Amino acid sequence: MQLGRSIIAYASLATLLIAGTGSVGGKEGIKEDARKAGRAVGSATREVWEGAKKTGKEIGHDARKAGRTISDAAKEGAHEVKRSFKGEK
Repeated sequence: MQLGRSIIAYASLATLLIAGTGSVGGKEGIKEDARKAGRAVGSATREVWEGAKKTGKEIGHDARKAGRTISDAAKEGAHEVKRSFKGEK
């Protein structure tokens, strides 16, 4: 949801900036302005995507570390239970 809002915000900002500096040259000027707007939106989208990808990788790495910690704790708990049963026999 946040990613979508960021993309829309960047696209809107780029469109407004380029529309404000538009040329008054007729049809060719409009085409060039549209190209510039498209490039700006593409660049902004790429930046947002790269940031989201980096964040996703960090979250995945941290989740993996947490999973390993939990797994190790569960394994040690199982060993303790096994030891306690062996001691009672």
